[in-house]
Amino acid sequence: MARAVALIATVAAGGLFAWVVPLVRLYDVLPPLVTALSIMIAAVFVRLNRGMPALEWKSVDPAERRNLTAAVVQVAVEYAWIVAVSGTAVAALLTLSIVGKADAAHWPEVYQTMTSGLIGAVVGLTCSRMAYVVWRDIDIVRLQKRLIDGIAERDATGAQAAMAEDKVTSIRAAGLRPVEVKAPKAWGD
Repeated sequence: MARAVALIATVAAGGLFAWVVPLVRLYDVLPPLVTALSIMIAAVFVRLNRGMPALEWKSVDPAERRNLTAAVVQVAVEYAWIVAVSGTAVAALLTLSIVGKADAAHWPEVYQTMTSGLIGAVVGLTCSRMAYVVWRDIDIVRLQKRLIDGIAERDATGAQAAMAEDKVTSIRAAGLRPVEVKAPKAWGD
């Protein structure tokens, strides 16, 4: 599903750029576009630095622990792809800026349209993948919440069971004996 959305966003942005945005006009937004893609790359590097969540791993169910660590690794791989795609896009945009607006204006129309479409496609792909990774990060946070809540609930249940056991032991140690209970009498007797 997520790949289909990314593909649709990539094709739609590429087609829209090819159809609506002439390459010579795209030169006016190259600096902010390079800046935006660079910020995305920096954000991905910050996220990659975060690594695995800090939990008391021994207290986590092994199956849930494997799910969490696998999800974190999968998101890290997604981040690596975003860095690669965004880095390629930045390099292409910088190369395009070196070529210059005047020289690019002399390219055949089909090359200008294809270049504009490719830039749009890469921007669409990068934005859709960033949205996907944010969504995946939210999933990981939800998984962490479930694990932490489960550990806390298990600890609380264990503490309550230990307290109940202590009370039963205390009652037994008190040496209480059963008392004979007589049947109640009627008022008039």
